[in-house]
Amino acid sequence: MAMAPPRLLRGLIAPMSPADWLPCHLQLLASSASLLHRWWLPSLARLRCPSCSDGFKLFLVLLLFSAALAEVRFVASASMAPTLRPGDRAVAEKVTYMFRKPSAGDVVFFRVPAALQNCGINKDVVFIKRVVATPGDFIEVRQGQLIVNGVAQNEHYTAPHGGSDTMEAMRLPEDHVFVMGDNRNNSCDSRAWGPLPISNIVGRHIMSFTRSSLQ
Repeated sequence: MAMAPPRLLRGLIAPMSPADWLPCHLQLLASSASLLHRWWLPSLARLRCPSCSDGFKLFLVLLLFSAALAEVRFVASASMAPTLRPGDRAVAEKVTYMFRKPSAGDVVFFRVPAALQNCGINKDVVFIKRVVATPGDFIEVRQGQLIVNGVAQNEHYTAPHGGSDTMEAMRLPEDHVFVMGDNRNNSCDSRAWGPLPISNIVGRHIMSFTRSSLQ
């Protein structure tokens, strides 16, 4: 069986147990509880479950609703530092990209592309990186400086990194984006395995929590 080099595992986002993600979901969806109560509970009442209280039915709807529209993941590496740090719980919403394509600057969750699957990484593994260029853009890296369409990018969100990184200019194909970790010296990203198919993206990062903030 093919073994992936350790560097390819940087950026891995591990799924969370229910005990970890449930507080995040409840905090994220608390504001929608009254709306769901008004719209959904009358229908749920027709399920004829005498032992189920309205509170339990509402909780069940919130759980199903959150699973369809949002996802919480455990950040296992430092590839997105300082934006996301190991141990953070990152929340991705799944609605935005139903209406628009990813934009430069978006932080996205995605299933690993074929190039990494061929190195032995399971196709269901999810990474998180930042979109830095979109279809049709020309992108290159000169001595650590990201250049898109001939313009040097001011990336205030990145960790300090050296100036030796260089990548030849390329034009992104249709339906592909270029993703990079904010921690450029500790990230396996499109510089190593090429543009990411947009179809691999599963959500857009909207917020994160530390373990202590949930206690």
